Formats: sequence, C-alpha cells, structure tokens
Amino acid sequence: MTRRLLDVTAVTAHTEYGPTGERSDVPLPLDAAEPQTTRGLIEIAVHAQLSVENPILEHATFQPGRSLTVTCALTGYAQPAPESPILCLYQHKEWWMRPSWVNGFEDVPERTQMVLWRSADGCWHVLLAVSNGECRADIRGAGGCAREVAVDVSTNQVGHTTVEGLALLYAHGDDPYALVERCARRAAHVNGIAAIDGRPFPEALRGLGWCTWDSLGQDVSEDGILAKMDEFKAKQVPVSWVLIDDGWSQTHNNKLTGFEADPTRFPQGLAHTIDVLKRDYGVRYVGVWQAFHGYWGGVDLESDAFNARGYMFETLPDGMTVPSAQPTSDVRVDGACRAEFGCGRFWWQWDEALAHAGVDFAKVDAQSTMSVLTRGAQSYGTLLVRHRAVDLAASACFNNALINCMGMAPENYWSRPTSPITRTSDDFFPRIPESLPEHAIENAYCSLLMGCLYHCDWDMFWTKHPDAHVHAWLRWFSGGPIYCSDALGETEPETLWPFFDEDGVLTHPDGVGVPVIGSLLADPVHSTVPLGIRNTFRGEEVVMFLGLNTDARQTAHIGGDGSAYAVRDLETGDHTQIGANEPFTIELSYGEYAVFAIEYESSDDEQ
Repeated sequence: MTRRLLDVTAVTAHTEYGPTGERSDVPLPLDAAEPQTTRGLIEIAVHAQLSVENPILEHATFQPGRSLTVTCALTGYAQPAPESPILCLYQHKEWWMRPSWVNGFEDVPERTQMVLWRSADGCWHVLLAVSNGECRADIRGAGGCAREVAVDVSTNQVGHTTVEGLALLYAHGDDPYALVERCARRAAHVNGIAAIDGRPFPEALRGLGWCTWDSLGQDVSEDGILAKMDEFKAKQVPVSWVLIDDGWSQTHNNKLTGFEADPTRFPQGLAHTIDVLKRDYGVRYVGVWQAFHGYWGGVDLESDAFNARGYMFETLPDGMTVPSAQPTSDVRVDGACRAEFGCGRFWWQWDEALAHAGVDFAKVDAQSTMSVLTRGAQSYGTLLVRHRAVDLAASACFNNALINCMGMAPENYWSRPTSPITRTSDDFFPRIPESLPEHAIENAYCSLLMGCLYHCDWDMFWTKHPDAHVHAWLRWFSGGPIYCSDALGETEPETLWPFFDEDGVLTHPDGVGVPVIGSLLADPVHSTVPLGIRNTFRGEEVVMFLGLNTDARQTAHIGGDGSAYAVRDLETGDHTQIGANEPFTIELSYGEYAVFAIEYESSDDEQ
C-alpha cells in the first residue's frame, strides 16, 4: 500500500472578467484536484469549474496562462535529505528544456516538468507534470515554502470556464530510472501516445549522416551538396544518409510558397538531386527539413501553389497563415463520420509529393512555436490534431522516419502519437566553444525523461573541431542518430573510425544514453562530479565521463558494490581488472573524457 506522501492543500482559480480583463484569484474546493492512487502512483487530475449563472452575460473565465494552481504538500518522509540537491528539468526557452539543481522545493524554477530527489532514508522520489487534453501543467516553488510545490495548469486559450485533465504524477522507490519510466508510461497511456518501445528506430537513420545546416545554411544548393559529397567520396567516408536542412524550399518574404524545391538552388528539381546522391555517391536515404507551421513566416496564401488550397489553412490573430487545426469536412471511415482537418490535408499532400521525389525522411522544426503563435486563441489541445497530422503523413510516406525538433515544450512531446525521434537540446554551436557544457547537460538530463518516450537526437557535430572527439562520443552514447555537419574541406575521417565495426558498419548502442546514478543529483558544470552517461552496447554496460567544470578537476567512480569487474577502454582496448568492493577512479579536467565498457564477473551461483 502506498503511503500518503502528497496532499493537496489549496486549489486556486486565476480568473479574468469583463471587457478590461479584471483579474482575480478565487479559492476552489480541494476536491477540484483530489489525489488518487493508481498502480503504485499518486496522480492528481483536476476537475475545476467556474460558476456561470447566464452564459450570454459577462462572467468570469480562467486566464489562459496559469489558469489554475494546485498547491501540494510533501510529508516529512518525502522531504529531500539534508544538503542533497534536487534535480529539476524545466523549459527555459520556447522550444527547449534544461536541468537545474536546487537546494529546496522553494527554489524549483518556473515551468519545471520533472523533479527528482532523494530522501534521508535513501529512497528516490519523482514528480512529473503532465500535459493532457486541453491543458498543460508546470511545477514551481510555492512562494518560498520548503514543504510545498505549486502546480500551474494552463489552457492557452481565453474563455474557458472548466479546466480538466491529468496534471501531476508522483512515485517513490529504490530505482530512479524505473520511477521516471513508470510515470512517463502512465502519462503516455492517458494521452494515447506510444512509449519508446512503440516507436521503432528508423532504419533510414542508422548509418552515418551528414546535415547541410552548419555547412551551407540557408544557401543550400545541389552544387554545394554534391561538392561536399565529392569530398566524402575522396576521403572514403561512408555517408549513409543526407539531411537537406532549411533553405531548400520555395519561399517568398519568409513564407512557404509551394511544395517544390527552390528552382534557383535546385534547377533540375529535388528529385534530380536525390537521384544523383543515391546513384553516384551511394547515399541510401535522403531527408528534408520542414517547419511545423509551413515556414518561419507561415504560408503565403497568394502563391500559385496555395491560393486554391485555402481550405488547408487558417489565419491567426497576428496575421500569420498556418496549416489549420480546424476541420474542413467530414469523411466516412468504416461507416463512421470523422472530421478531416486542414493540417492533415496539408501534411499529406506535402509529404506525398516529397516521397514521390525520392525523399525518405523528414525533420519537422519549430514545433513549440505554435503555442506562442496561438496564445489566447487556441488551447493546447489543438496540438493533438497538429501532431497527429504530421505523424500520420510521416508514417505513410516515410515509414515513420521523422525527427521532431524545437519541440521540447510539454504540450508537444505529450501529443505525438508515434513519431520516433526528438531533439533534446538547443543547437550544436560549433563557433561557440564554451557551449559544450550546456549542450552536454541538456541532452543527457533531458534524455532521462524523453528516453522513456523517444529515441533522442543530440544534434549534429563537426568532425574537425577542438571538441570533435567529445561530441562524437556523446552522439554515440546517445543511442540516437549520428550525423556531422562538416563544411567543404573540413572533414576529419579519423574522428569517425572508432564508431565503425570491422565490416565498416556504423555501430549503435542498445538504448538511450542517460546520466549515471552518481551524476543525477550533482551539477557537472559546478561540482566535483563529472558528467557520467550510461548505455549498453550488445548487452554490455558502457559509460562515458566528461569533465565540465572549468575551475576544478572532477572525479568519477566505477564499481565498489561487491562484485569483481574489468574496465575496458573503448578507445585503446586496454583492460583493468578490479577486485570486489574496489572502486575504479577517474580524474578529469574540463573537456577531458573517458569511455569504458564494464565487464562484471559472474558469481559461482550464476555459472
């Protein structure tokens, strides 16, 4: 039986009223957010309604942002151990999430999505915010109170008099990874989306890839792509797939004007470029970049391609035209009447045209921008319609080979039914050397949650760079796509060779790379503990340690848990035999790394 460790102490509606939007805070009954125990989890679903005497007269409605706040108290047993940090994953930009370590619940940042800590008895605890239905939830500190957290539930849309949906999950136990996974799977089930085992890794992205972005930018062209492929061929770098990033499409005034490629940069069409890549350079798969709302400035309805397709689009209050989340017609499927949405028709037509040209996969960017564009006008629930449209088209046209990007807002990652891959960090910034620590921690710690739902893309890298080998190993340990973005003349093949087997095939670990247990509650940028990442490769445990503190050397420990083991250096092949209860210690300065396989000896009972 689960002990009562979480109680609701207050439910507060944040309302607006009248033509001037006068705002008030209104206390609601506690049963508007009553905790329930389900499958060993405590979950809080909100069922809040404002009183409306006459719907055609002025009446109070929930504010679109921070519509409702549920204040939760954690009992003494669930309190963090003294001087033990708390890990928070919080949304720090419109599109991205990052980790933060705080000393108490009162310091939990705004827009936190997951909180992980350890109590004095060694038990692990997890709080997970959930976006569900029309709403999203965020965790934050509760006004300086050390024993409480606040859960803000928002709709993103004006005019709501009800707020309803799953908002929070809590679990505790001995295994922090299992706790996070249990919560994530429950939330995925409630939202009707797949967990990672329902999202097979796309075959199109298994080999070594090359992306045009950090090489050619928006000036990408067939000539530029083929020039780089000549270099890869001369240096015998086996590029399996190419991603043609932003800049290939037909646009005008920052708006999408058609489904075809820009005729100046691709004078013979996208199909010709793809044919040459596959025929002359041995590239097996080619993908293209797309924007979730058409292009950065939306869609140009006055263009020849779209002026007769107005049924696929809607114009937002700021004047931007985007694929529509509104139904355009009703169709009958198996005898049932279902709505057909404008965005569904848009994505189906675009991806079908791309597939006909030979495109094998897509990267859909700028996803979390949609909540900003539709703020006040549409609820978070419309993202279910938009993501279903993207996923359905990608499944049918690209065998579900899709990279989701700029989409780390929770209303996005809880709304994708089946697409298999998500970017877990801000961009790789090759010209900003000091960006390494931020890039590494965003990817590693966000993968702790995202890896329960998706294969994680840690972004492209350069093979010729001061931190080239570090970035290459990070990508390998991620378990996600491995791809570079080298400019012409800037490829160092030696950076890549450790990741190919004796048959010349790029290897991949078995799962998703996540922080080792010793790194979970230690800030690797400011503490004496380096970033540690764990995965398995062909069933064998593999670990990477990376020094990220510019001011001090950091120390990592392996083993010492009662089992004898061997440590094998993945770069040199050197073995070190370690006795039972004997730790293996690594010291690292900033930018230094170590990569090992851990081979545990079997006990007599297991032999």
